[in-house]
Amino acid sequence: MTNIVPIDPDTGIITDQGAHIDAFGQAMLLGIFSDLCQLRDGEMEQNCAIVLDGIAKRLGKLLERYEP
Repeated sequence: MTNIVPIDPDTGIITDQGAHIDAFGQAMLLGIFSDLCQLRDGEMEQNCAIVLDGIAKRLGKLLERYEP
């Protein structure tokens, strides 16, 4: 289990080891991000578009951790 980032319930994620994800997990994450961006871009209601944009930005930040 060397590809698992340990989590301490009291302090949160231990970040000194960096982020780890397998190829399948990364592909799933990219697919979800792509679908979310399409949903956001097609949203006609302004409030929903703003909420979806915030979610997409947070997910994008997560994806940045796994960039080579």
